Amino acid sequence: MEILIGCIEFITGHFTKMTQRTFWVFLLTATILAFIVYVRRDGRDWSLRGFSAYLFDRKVWAHRSSMIDYKYFAVNALLMVFIFTPIIALFYPAMLDLSTSVFAASGLPVLSAPPQWSAILYMLTYILIVDFGVFLGHYLTHKVPFLWQFHKLHHSAEVLNPMTLYRQHPVDYIVNGLVLGALTAFAHAGFSYMFADLFIVWKLGGLTLVSLIFYLGGYNLRHSHIRLSFGPRFEKWLVSPVMHQVHHSSLEHHWDKNMGLIFSVWDRLFGTLHIYQKDEPIELGLPNGEAAMFNQGILQCYVLPIKKAYTAHKATSLALLTLLSGSMAWGAHAANIYEPASLHLEELTWNETQAALEAGYSHVIIPTGGTEQNGLHVVLGKHNYVIRHAAEEIASSYGETLIAPVMAYVPEGNISPPQGHMKYTGTLSLREEVFEAVLEDTAKSLFQHGFTHVYILGDSGGSVAAQDRVVERVSTDLKPDQHFIHLDQYYLANKQVESLLKEGFSRDAIGYHAGMRDTSELMLAYPEGVREAARKKTDQTQGATGAYWKASKEIGAKMMALKVRAALKQIKSYEDNPVVTAELK
Repeated sequence: MEILIGCIEFITGHFTKMTQRTFWVFLLTATILAFIVYVRRDGRDWSLRGFSAYLFDRKVWAHRSSMIDYKYFAVNALLMVFIFTPIIALFYPAMLDLSTSVFAASGLPVLSAPPQWSAILYMLTYILIVDFGVFLGHYLTHKVPFLWQFHKLHHSAEVLNPMTLYRQHPVDYIVNGLVLGALTAFAHAGFSYMFADLFIVWKLGGLTLVSLIFYLGGYNLRHSHIRLSFGPRFEKWLVSPVMHQVHHSSLEHHWDKNMGLIFSVWDRLFGTLHIYQKDEPIELGLPNGEAAMFNQGILQCYVLPIKKAYTAHKATSLALLTLLSGSMAWGAHAANIYEPASLHLEELTWNETQAALEAGYSHVIIPTGGTEQNGLHVVLGKHNYVIRHAAEEIASSYGETLIAPVMAYVPEGNISPPQGHMKYTGTLSLREEVFEAVLEDTAKSLFQHGFTHVYILGDSGGSVAAQDRVVERVSTDLKPDQHFIHLDQYYLANKQVESLLKEGFSRDAIGYHAGMRDTSELMLAYPEGVREAARKKTDQTQGATGAYWKASKEIGAKMMALKVRAALKQIKSYEDNPVVTAELK
């Protein structure tokens, strides 16, 4: 029953969800544009009856080819749910992880731009990447003989209607999905790396502005008998409905033409552009009557391309079958990998932690924070909230990493007589030797349980030296497969100050303790920890430095991204060459 409901939702969603090309609003605007074409063609015939007969031509909608389209659309919904969606669900995250690793190791500069500009740039890049990805996938299905055997199904339509869009073999969907998934993952990883800001994507109903205009502009007339042209001048840049109808033509001079989705520049670059001439004849289907073989029934749509591909390309078929079998086995394994209920040890039971360890979660972060004064506007536990947030981002990005409870007690100065932060009520301080002993025993406990990589992640400058000493002391007794690393670059080399200086802030404005950076980070990680009334007062003289009143959540996101990136880069550097990295330390 759940499967049936899922398929029904998948089918109806094509008409009720704005992200679908056949959303009812897009069908409505296509109808309006069809009416304009009809009036221009038939002069003064404005009758609803005449237009209805023109739009819903029985020779098109009741054609045997259209009947196949309707049935195939319904049946294919089941295959989409069970084949295409799971493949992309596994492939895209894998490509995103790979692309992220490539950029992290690239050494490319990190850029800084206002969120609105990075959003605009990302939207334009995303549209171009998607459009080129669709073109490239389409181009491959035409130019690679093996893939063309499957893409023939789409071209076997003898008439065109909006449902013809979905007359595509599952192999077609997979090829296009893999190409598009790889390119978009690479683009997303690139922007995530290059922009310190957490860039946003402007969308309306799940669509970018360009996609929305594209769908409203008669996209559904592409697969129809309505010859809507934009004219030669515009069709050098944009793909019109009639250009795609030319693409479906079986006339030899139309073969492999107009493979673009939105922009026709790709067709120009690849030499596949054909500008439609007024009243130019178009003959739909495949040459030599081959289309009739596909329109005998639904089963033929699936089986015939496989038979033809295997007969004509046996070696390629066997190689791909082997690859597919291996991929399915890997996918089944990946789908069964244990995912812990939480990345935080304190939120897991002992057996859940054991299961995570056996599933590959062999890395653990020990976050160290502190309980200290932070002026009149920031709570005592600032470091604890910030480091917990950072640890979550690092663990999620790196993968297979758990997080030990935050060490909220660190050296904060002499207790009696009070020194440093201890002069302010609420600060809690440990002796250096006590802090080091707790940290050392925590690490040894984790190694005892079988964790192979333990990372110290500290958010307080006063703890750096002690953490270095603990790592040096514990590392002397570790086994070859055990690694203890202090991620000091998170705190010491995160380039936060340099980033803010480039934005025009002075060093005095940036400040240090409880200043612009600290306050902004807490506004991101735990906004309840910032007392807004006190933050807006610019005359604090105790416990805070810099222009803390200029702090913002946006700055906090940027500062956090820089810290996380520095830590991930250090982990990657150690993983690539642990011996050299250890010697440098």
